Amino acid sequence: MTNPTQITWTDPTTNVDGTPIDPAGTEITGFAVGVRSATDPASVAGTYPFTASAPANATSALLSALSAVLPPDNYFAAVQTLSTSNGNSAWSAESNQFTIAAPVSPPNPPSNVQVA
Repeated sequence: MTNPTQITWTDPTTNVDGTPIDPAGTEITGFAVGVRSATDPASVAGTYPFTASAPANATSALLSALSAVLPPDNYFAAVQTLSTSNGNSAWSAESNQFTIAAPVSPPNPPSNVQVA
């Protein structure tokens, strides 16, 4: 996918041990969204230099909410569940690779503009 605008996910319904997540909604405090380069040889899954936070009831985050504007490149994204009571989850499996394309250069303005 080229130039997506958001990352989406499905909220977890259980804890690692299989117990259900508190239906009152107090267990999950939010989500961390992470993005990393797919082409940088130093980039590894689980280390995300571009991050954003999402509230506990979210199932998506805008890429424009990331800590920095993504330069043109190929990327992977992952999401982590945040919880003050049980600790944070591991990062999710990474998304399919996506691309931020270089902006297209607009045409030059007209020249020799005159009034007659």
